[in-house]
Amino acid sequence: MKEEKIRRREELRKKNKKKSLNIITLTFISLMFLIMLALSYIYFLTTPVDKDISEKVKIEVKENYGSTAIADVLYKNNLIRSTAMFKFYSRINSNGEFYVGNFEVSKNMNLSEILEVLTSKENAKSSANLTIVEGDNILKIAAKVEKVTDISKDEFINKVNDSNFINKLKQEFPELITSELDNKDLKYKLEGYLYPASYDIDSTNKNNAEILIKSMVKATQDRVVPLYNQNSKVWNIRGVNKNITIHEYITMASILEKESTSASDNSSIAGVFLNRLAISMPLQTDPSVFYSLDKITGELSFADLKNTSKYNTYVNLGLPPGPISSPSKKSYEAINNPVKHDYIYFLTDKQGKAYFAKTYAEHEELAKKHVEGYISTGN
Repeated sequence: MKEEKIRRREELRKKNKKKSLNIITLTFISLMFLIMLALSYIYFLTTPVDKDISEKVKIEVKENYGSTAIADVLYKNNLIRSTAMFKFYSRINSNGEFYVGNFEVSKNMNLSEILEVLTSKENAKSSANLTIVEGDNILKIAAKVEKVTDISKDEFINKVNDSNFINKLKQEFPELITSELDNKDLKYKLEGYLYPASYDIDSTNKNNAEILIKSMVKATQDRVVPLYNQNSKVWNIRGVNKNITIHEYITMASILEKESTSASDNSSIAGVFLNRLAISMPLQTDPSVFYSLDKITGELSFADLKNTSKYNTYVNLGLPPGPISSPSKKSYEAINNPVKHDYIYFLTDKQGKAYFAKTYAEHEELAKKHVEGYISTGN
């Protein structure tokens, strides 16, 4: 009996041991499965959101941004699958150190590639930008460039007048940059050809005037040439079609840009200028005189109005040698669609409202009513 009990006890012990081993094995397998599942999920969270989309998305990393703020920006732009994974991944792979600036990432990048971009000084693009306002001229643009880049005002001005550089632009933008820029009477050859817009300043253009200017010229090519082609490169002046060059087109738009204070009057003012050209009457536009004297603000004297610059439209017939500012789209559209009328005079009051007249006598009466301190300059 005693031996039987011992035998049964031994069998039970072996059975329990086997059962325990089975439980341990099953637990181990289950644990390994869960680990593999977790690792697979973790790996999934590091993969590209969409491997087929390579379009670049600009991400700005500001001065006070940490991994949490950056993760939120990336997630909102659908560039990562998990903010928590990005924070964890960045902590173990880069110590959470990021550069300030603008970065370009895409949906086909995995976490490692995104992190490589965001932690690379070479990939950081300065968050500074250059804004050319509609109506700015070369002098204003050069001053702005000097403030946000390593390019001096003088260097910028020299480059816009550099014949060798202009010749390169002729090759690249033949529809826009023509032999008319060889005119020795031009104050600044690329005046009017630098499109008013905001431009990112980064390591490629911060100290390279050619690259920066070229990007502005390209913007003009992309936006202005199609507008120039809309009217078959002609102005219809009092029923007569006159072929115009793109240089003349930009020049007229630049004058209109400086004269007009209200978008609603643009097309009517354009009509006045075209009417004056049709009857060989001087344009007599004050902004051209300011430009001829390199003046930005102030009052014009009688002596100013009689200065002999080719840009002075009080003493010279027709258009000046070239543009006097960087025109806006609305100015180009206005000269594409001028109002047909018989007016050859206009003025604006303090509020920017325009008044039009067919004769100088009518113009004088309007001026006395709407222009404070008006002094006649003759017709």
